[in-house]
Amino acid sequence: TRLGNNDSQWLIATTTEQGIGPQGQETPNAARLTFFTSASDRYNGNAGSRERLSEAGGGNRNADQGGDISAVSYQLDFVDPVFGNPNQQFSTFVLYRNLLDPNETYNRSLLGRQNLETAFDASAGANELEDLMCENIYEFTVTFVVDYRDSTGQDRITKITVMSSDKGLQTVRNFAINGTGLAPNLNTRSEFVGGRITSVELAITVLSDEGVAILKRNPFQGNPLVATRFIEQNSFRYTRSVTIPQG
Repeated sequence: TRLGNNDSQWLIATTTEQGIGPQGQETPNAARLTFFTSASDRYNGNAGSRERLSEAGGGNRNADQGGDISAVSYQLDFVDPVFGNPNQQFSTFVLYRNLLDPNETYNRSLLGRQNLETAFDASAGANELEDLMCENIYEFTVTFVVDYRDSTGQDRITKITVMSSDKGLQTVRNFAINGTGLAPNLNTRSEFVGGRITSVELAITVLSDEGVAILKRNPFQGNPLVATRFIEQNSFRYTRSVTIPQG
């Protein structure tokens, strides 16, 4: 956690309250992650290259232009992956990874912003075909494992999940890391503010091609039990826990 006396965001995880997907069959959760990282594929994989742009603008346009901190956004959407529009006939669930190189991150003043997601969108623009990671991702959920000290002075560990509905135990609609600490639901005065993130759990549900095609026809007539059973029978769920180094 980057501590200081400001509200500048280093990471923001959000989710949409209105589910994305075919009408009546929206995803139960579509998380989005925006943060700073030293991406190994910055400058289209030419990080560390010695080639530079000439003053006349020649040379390799993808050459390393300095810096090592990029801004990146992972976002789940329901769009036509080729043209990027919500055409119902060709739309599918798509997971995007949009990366801004270090020079763009610095020149567009993304560092020190109090709303990193909004600033990123203004700089990076809409997701494009080259940002596509994979299709048929029906659900994307992010959980932060937090080590903190409660009001009685006891050390605790809890999980905070970013969900479209924050009615469950330790679920929030957004989670930020900023200059004052951890901010679930943008609350900079919670008992978690001085805590540490020890790991991040990522979970995705992947639908089969046939499952997506059937889902778009909305055959369940509003019956949630039938819809849930269909998703279970036509999908695979994957989870990954990423341990955060503690300095």
